[in-house]
Amino acid sequence: LSAQNILEIGCGQGKLGAAFKDRQPLSRYFGVELMPAEAKIAATNLDGVVCANIELDHQIPKKFLTELNSEALFDALVLGDVLEHLQDPWRLLSEAHQWMAPNSTCIICIPNVGHWSVVQQLLKGRFDYAEAGLLDKTHMRFFTLETAVEMLSQVGWTVVEAIPRTFQPEKTQEALNAIMPIAKSMNLNESKLKRDLSAFQWVIRAVRGVVPAAMCVGALGLKKFAGVTEARVDYP
Repeated sequence: LSAQNILEIGCGQGKLGAAFKDRQPLSRYFGVELMPAEAKIAATNLDGVVCANIELDHQIPKKFLTELNSEALFDALVLGDVLEHLQDPWRLLSEAHQWMAPNSTCIICIPNVGHWSVVQQLLKGRFDYAEAGLLDKTHMRFFTLETAVEMLSQVGWTVVEAIPRTFQPEKTQEALNAIMPIAKSMNLNESKLKRDLSAFQWVIRAVRGVVPAAMCVGALGLKKFAGVTEARVDYP
């Protein structure tokens, strides 16, 4: 809610940034995008966009900072479905410290290789790459929640929360019914296993520095959407 300078790596067409700026018009939102066509559209939505491979030019974020001022750093770093495509996501997350302000936030969305659909394949002796999805053939790295949290911790980020994104509830339940008996025979934690098998992706929030105190917003005025005239937010 208080972020003023945001950097999104893999910003696509800048739709997330545009939505954020619609809510917080005084913020400055910058993006790095690999695909030229997407970057061109993003440039119409964000305050600054560079079309580049972040792993080949780690100085790009510093270029954005010079556009702000000599003292400014980023308050938030957004990595939505990006880390799994990198050769060395550890290096990127580590180097990001030099761009980020103390107590800044890092938000990542990352596919869960422990999803029931992948486990189901493995039990059949398969691990088939696809054009899209969890086993997208362009994915170079694979993570469960635990290994994603470990990656962030190893390079100096403190994880605050992890939220699962789940899809296809009926198919998920059917798969859980088939897999859970195996879990019982292996004496695994059933509730944790259900959580891990159900999550298609994890949205993880981490901070650089001190974990912030829980925030409680009694009332928050936002732009009206679909006839909603009042927004009430309780956090957490």
